[in-house]
Amino acid sequence: MLTFRHTKTASGAQAVQVVTYRDRRVVVLKHIGSANGEEELILLDNEARVWISKYAQQSSIFPSIEPLIPKPTFLTELSGKQFVGIKYGLMYETFCLVYEHLGYATINNALFRDLCIMRLVKPASKVRSLELLRRYFCLSYSERSLYRALPEFLKQKEEIERLATTFISKQSEEDFSCVFYDVTTLYFESFDSDEFRKPGFSKDGKSQQPQVVVGLLVDKNGFPLKQEIFSGNTFEGKTMLPLIEAFQTEQKIKACTVVADAGMLSFANMEELRTKGLTYIVGARLGNLPNSLLEQVISFFKNKQEGMIFRIQTAYGDLICTYSEKRERKDRHDMEKQMDKAQKLLEQGETVRRSKFIKASKKGTYSFNEQLQEKTEHLLGLKGYYTNTTEQNLSNKEVIEKYKNLWRVEHSFRMSKSDLVARPIFHRKEDSIKAHLLICFVALSMGEYLEKTTGLSLRKIVDLLNQVPDARLKNIQTKKELLLRAPLSEETKILLKCLGVSY
Repeated sequence: MLTFRHTKTASGAQAVQVVTYRDRRVVVLKHIGSANGEEELILLDNEARVWISKYAQQSSIFPSIEPLIPKPTFLTELSGKQFVGIKYGLMYETFCLVYEHLGYATINNALFRDLCIMRLVKPASKVRSLELLRRYFCLSYSERSLYRALPEFLKQKEEIERLATTFISKQSEEDFSCVFYDVTTLYFESFDSDEFRKPGFSKDGKSQQPQVVVGLLVDKNGFPLKQEIFSGNTFEGKTMLPLIEAFQTEQKIKACTVVADAGMLSFANMEELRTKGLTYIVGARLGNLPNSLLEQVISFFKNKQEGMIFRIQTAYGDLICTYSEKRERKDRHDMEKQMDKAQKLLEQGETVRRSKFIKASKKGTYSFNEQLQEKTEHLLGLKGYYTNTTEQNLSNKEVIEKYKNLWRVEHSFRMSKSDLVARPIFHRKEDSIKAHLLICFVALSMGEYLEKTTGLSLRKIVDLLNQVPDARLKNIQTKKELLLRAPLSEETKILLKCLGVSY
């Protein structure tokens, strides 16, 4: 039989719990809430009765001796209340617990924590975030305190990254024997550059606008480990070594394999990684191979078959090439699309625009590049990798599989740019820009943890928690506020159970 009881909490409030009795023991089925007065207790008692009725899915066969809630009293109590708005307490509590679970609570900065949480809930400018913190969670901070705090956040960067790596090493016993690195660019809605925000090669196609370059290191599961911000005109190949070296020193790592994209490839980079005792797996641009080496590759894959693998020593390390029918279909589709574009430009005389298959002569005339077409056709379906690992340490297939996991960094960048809206960046000063991206780094680690733990997307998680607001009822006489939480859907309960959050 289900019933409810009152019990005192440590703070002296009256807790209302739905209980049953099994083997002469009290089993708590549901904690309804805590009341600080008679009025609140009546409301919680009513909620307990409703919960029991739904849980039992049947009405009592015995009429109550007293009405469940004396109707006049209930109406009188509500008449003394004023609805003052809603807050999303469950969402805030959940994200606070995730923040603490990852170890970031030791930073001991409430504003930093709340800005990270708001980045997950509704990304916006810092000033707008303060307004949203008031609206969503009834938390108040001044703009003055925000701008004072931004440079202070940067002093915690090393500690934050240490906490991130500590969490991963404990959670999955990660030894960081293999890490993944990539870069992206974030541009500004401005044409005014400075010493830090500079135009450069833009991955967003905004080469005329000032930008910054962001280097990100993640583990094999895509959890962020370290981040560095560089001026906008920094060549991406020069960003990897400083970050890897710092990570190696901080984590006291002697043996580690770095997986990176082809943009990181340079002879100096490879040599320095070797001298530091690090192994690497880097993408190779087969179209840029020396002619003698390219001819060997083309000759080997003359009769292409699924899964064929070619390996040869080069100055950059061993070159491994593999063939895939699926990749050939995609490459052929892309090639035909580019060829059609080139032909149309030539027909229309619009050769000023860049196109892969258009070549210019010394006389200033333009024509279709048939040699490039032939070369491209030979390389359809082929993918190349450079590595200084030996076959005894890592087989060809293991090298290829590790490189395939590089998508996890790209996924992190996509989450930063879409879900967390890392740009537009509304700051101009270098410290403020770096502080903003540090907030994005922590929010990214929280988002990755939430998605991997629950199997849901970050947007879906926020939507589910958004469906459980708390109604804020204010006692007109005592000025005290009572919160009435909306019922939870089964999907939300499953979400909270995955995260270990009680409700």
